[in-house]
Amino acid sequence: MTHRQQAHAQHVVAGFRALVEQAGASGVTEEHWKELALLVEGAIDAALLEKLEPIADRMEALATEVRREAERVNRTA
Repeated sequence: MTHRQQAHAQHVVAGFRALVEQAGASGVTEEHWKELALLVEGAIDAALLEKLEPIADRMEALATEVRREAERVNRTA
């Protein structure tokens, strides 16, 4: 995870923490907040993977097409 993603996760947790504290909730430890941050980071990673995987598939297909075309040109040369 990049620093930017970690910072975004921390920002989300801080916002949620402020809401929880405004509601007067008690019993939430610092360890709970760290666990929440890890969950948010995991969610960000999963969302990025879901978005980038189809792009990687298209790039792989394009690379295969380029390789086939290069082999075809090489055979005719």
